[in-house]
Amino acid sequence: MAQAREAPLWAIYVFTVVGFATIYFGLGALTAWLTGHVFPALGVGRKLELRPVRPGQIGEEIRGSLRSIAIFGVYGVAAVGMDRVGWTHIIWNLDLVRLPAELLLLTLWNEVHFYGCHRLLHLPWLYRKVHHDHHRSVAPTPWSTFSFHWGEAVLLGSVMLPVLPLFDFSAPALVLFPVVSLTLNNLGHMNYDLVPDQGTWHPLAASRRHALHHAKVAWNLGFLLPFMDRALGTALPVHEGDKVLQRASKPSA
Repeated sequence: MAQAREAPLWAIYVFTVVGFATIYFGLGALTAWLTGHVFPALGVGRKLELRPVRPGQIGEEIRGSLRSIAIFGVYGVAAVGMDRVGWTHIIWNLDLVRLPAELLLLTLWNEVHFYGCHRLLHLPWLYRKVHHDHHRSVAPTPWSTFSFHWGEAVLLGSVMLPVLPLFDFSAPALVLFPVVSLTLNNLGHMNYDLVPDQGTWHPLAASRRHALHHAKVAWNLGFLLPFMDRALGTALPVHEGDKVLQRASKPSA
């Protein structure tokens, strides 16, 4: 992997874009298969039916996600460029001892970064002009994970840049983190409740929490874990979430 440090920047861009696209389509297809076939056949959990997927939604999500992935490629170039000019120090060797700790640190930082960006995006002007594009997916799907306005992709895609000067991350951690992040993102967007008998704050109830966010947009602004919402007062009250779930479970007339 050390050879990548000297690779042309265009090659870094292509590698980043192809990598993100592979993860996006691979995990999206896997999640759709699991929630559409495997979990129901095994009797695990249940599909969330808060709102129906609207006609044309998935195609729109894929197009929006590809636009975001093209923007994420620029951040791959920026990360390597910062290392080359000495603003950061990326460790280009694999260290299996430190790798799990690095991924955990990046995951926790992502929760903080996402919450801050997401709360900013829910300011009235930014919500109308930028973030509403994502909320066109009235029912989350695995294909909506990167479906953003370009401005939101710029904002959320910056997650690694603020911490790179503060900690010497390894290149394997930086390459693997998008896999971890998108796996968690799929858990939040799969529109399937793995633990319907557990409370809203169970870690595997992320899909329920995020589906409730798409139904009640001012609440549940966190990424996967609920600690930021609970600490900063944006957690949808349990009784309000129960009302939404109960209304959705009633058969239409």
